[in-house]
Amino acid sequence: MNENTENIFIEWNEKSKEIALHFKNRNRQKAKEPMKFYLQQLLKTIYLGNGVHPDDLMNYKDDLKGFKHLPVNAIERLSFIEELPDHYQSYIQLSELFSEWEKKSVILKKRST
Repeated sequence: MNENTENIFIEWNEKSKEIALHFKNRNRQKAKEPMKFYLQQLLKTIYLGNGVHPDDLMNYKDDLKGFKHLPVNAIERLSFIEELPDHYQSYIQLSELFSEWEKKSVILKKRST
């Protein structure tokens, strides 16, 4: 896991509580932009974890098909979040993806050293 990736995980762990609060207060509009941002951040960590520099995330679905390391059902779950970023269920999915991918990233880092 590189420093960039580690910082993204730390930032998510701090900011995710804010997003959860927006959903708790039923303010989906306030949650929408941070959700989109952290979706992009998660994608960056997935690219980096697969040794690919994340230049353009617009075609992530095609790119991820070629990656060796991914969270379970990543493309379907990421697509769901992308389509409905202001839904609480998307927040739950994003949280789970971050958690799963952070664990996997630690394992990948240990293997590469």
